[in-house]
Amino acid sequence: MDVSTKFLVSFVTFLLFIFSRAQRSNSTNKNSIELGSSIVAGTNSSWKSPFGDFAFGFYPLVSTHYLVGIWFDKIPQKTLVWSANRGDPARIGSTNNFTVKGQFLLQHVNRTSVLIDNEFRFTDTILPGQTLNMGQMLFSNANGTQDYSTGQYKLEVQKSDGNIVISAFRFADPGYWDSKTNSNTSVRLIFNNKTSFLYAVNGTHNIFNMTTEVPNPVENYYHRATINDRGNFQQLIYLKEGGKDWTVIWQAITQPCTVNAICGVYGFCTSPDNSTVNCSCLPGYTSFDPNSLSKGCYPSVAVDFCAANANSSASNFTVEQIQNADIPNNIFFDLQRIDSSDLDSCSKEVMNDCFCMAAVLIDSVCYKKRTPLLNARISIPETSNRVTLIKVPQVLQEDKNDSPSRVVLIVEGQHVPYLLLCLQLLLSIIIQHFVIS
Repeated sequence: MDVSTKFLVSFVTFLLFIFSRAQRSNSTNKNSIELGSSIVAGTNSSWKSPFGDFAFGFYPLVSTHYLVGIWFDKIPQKTLVWSANRGDPARIGSTNNFTVKGQFLLQHVNRTSVLIDNEFRFTDTILPGQTLNMGQMLFSNANGTQDYSTGQYKLEVQKSDGNIVISAFRFADPGYWDSKTNSNTSVRLIFNNKTSFLYAVNGTHNIFNMTTEVPNPVENYYHRATINDRGNFQQLIYLKEGGKDWTVIWQAITQPCTVNAICGVYGFCTSPDNSTVNCSCLPGYTSFDPNSLSKGCYPSVAVDFCAANANSSASNFTVEQIQNADIPNNIFFDLQRIDSSDLDSCSKEVMNDCFCMAAVLIDSVCYKKRTPLLNARISIPETSNRVTLIKVPQVLQEDKNDSPSRVVLIVEGQHVPYLLLCLQLLLSIIIQHFVIS
């Protein structure tokens, strides 16, 4: 690995104290900085690494705000690899001060100050030469290069058992990908500085390989490993001379719709090429935000089929079929499992159970699902030959004057599914507690 990349490792890990050492040793490097100097957001100024491959300063956002961060500076994309204030962007005129004590102090335009901690915390990326130890994590961005605040996905080297797990942590998700390195006591995820390979070790023994090959010579490429806003952990390279974009050379997820909560509550994920993700709503549900379908959906109307005066006949709803689709969940989220079923009998189970809004037929087993519905998807070949059944209320215009116990129109629909999800998760925890006990 070239000298500039090695420099960045120290540059990131120790929050630029390498610069203070260069200043104190009276280095004549043109990129060294002096104690007491500062840079201002909006002035397009930054502090460079010795060979100029990386820069530290105010990284501009599309919102005209800025992050105190580190980025690849010699490529057009100016890819961000770390930031100190991802949840609290600074405005034009804010300053980043390198104090006489060798600390970095962010001062917002409203005069509030934030000391950038000496203890380094990863954001969404690791670089060659860096290591994730047990208990350390990476968190995705909320929305690609548009929103760098903390998203909903996390990669963690679990402190409890050493398993490396990717999860949709905002949904109390136990994980949708893991390295199966549990039952170990000293696991580290290593991004090797010389070979640019990603792998896990327990102590000094290699126990899990991620990267299978990298282009040579490795010094001709920039390297990074990032958990992205689609919940995938990927290793990427960028050709230094003549490169046009980042190229994925390894990734944890090969079927993007298998990422939990990728389309939100009541969302439906499809991927025609196992690369792009298309989010829509299940039948009978409406998107929270038509411009961001990954935020999930809510019931267009809420029908209480279990009310005392409710008419649960088929005239009030239909059961729609989605071929080659599934709603995979933890076992405690299944309402009921019925063996020796076929499509007709499974549909009748959905129709006749006032608590059931969906089911999935896998082979000859009917899995009735609890609400709210999460992780509905078509992901071939995983979901091939499965049929998802969705109960869709038929609420016509003349029905809107019916008894409130029969039809409840959503007033603040965006809050309903999340409340239901929280209640469902609580119920799951209670069930697991009694099962374990």
